[in-house]
Amino acid sequence: MHITNDTLRYAQDAIRDILYLYVDMVSSYGGFGHGLETGRFSPFEFIDAKVLPPPGYTFELDEALLHAGSAIAILCAVSDCWDEQESVSFNWPIIKAAREALDAGRFDHLPEIKQAFLLGFGTDLAAFTKQLEVVYQNHVLAYFRSLSDV
Repeated sequence: MHITNDTLRYAQDAIRDILYLYVDMVSSYGGFGHGLETGRFSPFEFIDAKVLPPPGYTFELDEALLHAGSAIAILCAVSDCWDEQESVSFNWPIIKAAREALDAGRFDHLPEIKQAFLLGFGTDLAAFTKQLEVVYQNHVLAYFRSLSDV
């Protein structure tokens, strides 16, 4: 997706949902947990979206937050699948779409998150859970830390 004047509001709504997800992660579980509130946005539209403001303007939209938050929302579904099925199930449409996105290289710009998907699609729940903690620390908590450094 290209974020332009026409899609800016949709991207801002996605950022709102991502921030709500991050707060839910911190306050509910201190990390990934079952049934986190991922919002109503479509994360697959934003995992590699490009912000394209008109020349001479800026949308002041945090592209990195949009990418990572969208990928984390999808990871929540993979985590929920493990919780409910005790493995990853490609019968879940979001899981199948996540695997297709991974295979298409759409997470390549997010190496820690990409690694979490690779492990999530594997058979070692402990390794997946450990990588989810890395993602939580380096993306969710790091985002809040960056706000306190301002």
